[in-house]
Amino acid sequence: MHLLLLSLGDGALERFVADVVGTSPAETTVGHVTGAGRELLVDRGCRVIDFAAAPDEVDAVFVGGGNTFAIWAHLRATGLDRVIDARVRGGLPYIGLSAGSVIAGPDIEPAGLLDDPAEAPDLRDTTGFGWIDTVMIPHAGGILPAYPPSLIAETFATYGPRFPLRPIDDDEALLVDGDEQRIVASP
Repeated sequence: MHLLLLSLGDGALERFVADVVGTSPAETTVGHVTGAGRELLVDRGCRVIDFAAAPDEVDAVFVGGGNTFAIWAHLRATGLDRVIDARVRGGLPYIGLSAGSVIAGPDIEPAGLLDDPAEAPDLRDTTGFGWIDTVMIPHAGGILPAYPPSLIAETFATYGPRFPLRPIDDDEALLVDGDEQRIVASP
């Protein structure tokens, strides 16, 4: 499995595309699913298309940021969660940004203090993709005013006893290549 799990900065994107897809961003077609951040792909020179319209015509798939619960509810309601899961488990590179990184883990419940679960009233199951064994906690460096260090600390105090949490700063990304996982700079 090849995953690039971003918090906010997209500096690791070009290297990921070159190393995993084997092309430059300008030669790469990325399927955008939902969430904020599409402009990051365009700014890096990627050709961006709607993943749902052409899931077999992409070199990578991207799920962006926003309310984690609303994004996960959308993926579940449309069945895109199953399509993405099958394609990524089959080798399609995945790029997640913020909420798109959280859903890669075993459960999204720990995002409950960062995002409002009420934005997805029909979501009954918070189990994530489970591609990694930790729950990503984006914006952990306290740079964005909406996610102060006190909120990150409260998230760890509230959910840390029940879930394996991994903080990630806005200038970092988690790079997953098979069983290997490492934090890389992503300013």
